[in-house]
Amino acid sequence: MNERSALYALLRHGAMSRVELDRAIGLSKPAAAELLRRLETNGLVRRSGFQPVHGPGPLAQLWTVNVAAGYAAGVDISATAIDVAIADLGGTVVGEAKEVTRGNPTQDPVRTVRSAVQAAARSCSLNISDVVHTVAGIQGSVDPATGHLEYAPHMPRWQGFDVRQRLSAALGHPVTVENDVNLVTVDEVATANRQGRGLRNVVLLWMSRGVAVACMIDGRLVRGSRGGAGEIDRVSMEHAGANVAFRDLLSNRAVLNLARSHDISSTTITAAVRRGMTSHPAFVNELAARATQALAGPVALLDPELVILAGDVAMAAEKALATAVAERLHEMLAHRPEVAVAAGAAHSVRQGALHAAVGAAREEVLGRGVGETADLESWLLPQSPPTSA
Repeated sequence: MNERSALYALLRHGAMSRVELDRAIGLSKPAAAELLRRLETNGLVRRSGFQPVHGPGPLAQLWTVNVAAGYAAGVDISATAIDVAIADLGGTVVGEAKEVTRGNPTQDPVRTVRSAVQAAARSCSLNISDVVHTVAGIQGSVDPATGHLEYAPHMPRWQGFDVRQRLSAALGHPVTVENDVNLVTVDEVATANRQGRGLRNVVLLWMSRGVAVACMIDGRLVRGSRGGAGEIDRVSMEHAGANVAFRDLLSNRAVLNLARSHDISSTTITAAVRRGMTSHPAFVNELAARATQALAGPVALLDPELVILAGDVAMAAEKALATAVAERLHEMLAHRPEVAVAAGAAHSVRQGALHAAVGAAREEVLGRGVGETADLESWLLPQSPPTSA
């Protein structure tokens, strides 16, 4: 327990002297010295120069966590590509690789993931065996009882087998598989909390090729009994006197059709939405009304601090859509959450996976070990989030 406390203190604060470590975790000087000796022998800490001093006396030795004691991989699995990043225990990205999968229907998807992780490892002179935990984000939800991918008809090669078990066997270490929109939420919340927000209750509406909702309550993602919480793409709602699925209201294709109905001609979702937001108030009102329909239930039920609008539609609409949705939610509900557009970091699924994977790798190497069936929440909001190299 003392070793674990010392290692996480070093991760939080960076390089520390023995005296500073004494104060941080409450050990005696002899106990701290012995603890550091053991950790150095085991390759978990290393010496990191000396602390500047003013006046007479010896320089104080500084110690840091050996971030090369283990590595983590974050993987974004989509219908068209496998995107991988590898980070050390400090969260710094050290290797990347991407393999395009479109156009090869017979390709084994699990073998492709292994190939992409190997390529990312080679890019930073590592072996795949140096990676101790991988978190993979996938477009769909994995049933916890069977391990099968559900809600993903667009990914037929991933159907009919235990996804986590096969990935773990192929990579040779524990793999956690998570819904991609949930991982976007992880990345968004971690980014906000890195700026001192302290968010724990969030609803995210994803509007892109598909439509989904992700919910975080008291710092925990809501997945449901079969992993399908938030899969609203095919859910029907009454709209304009007819039952219409949310994918036919808020997906890229649906929003392009809405734009055309308002005489906004464009072949790309970004251009269509931006034109609509700047010069077509009726388009803004209709799009905001549709988004509010999708959000009203989750917001009324869960009372989040923040509602995040994410995906292609939201990123193109920017603040104008968030403002319009907030006005409608505040008129409709007693709850008055903040509504904001996602920060929209590049590789947000991969980065969310990497946040989780780094935390898992730290537990595996520095802590008690998490194993391949652990819950994401034990490392959901790491105190030292991954950063690009």
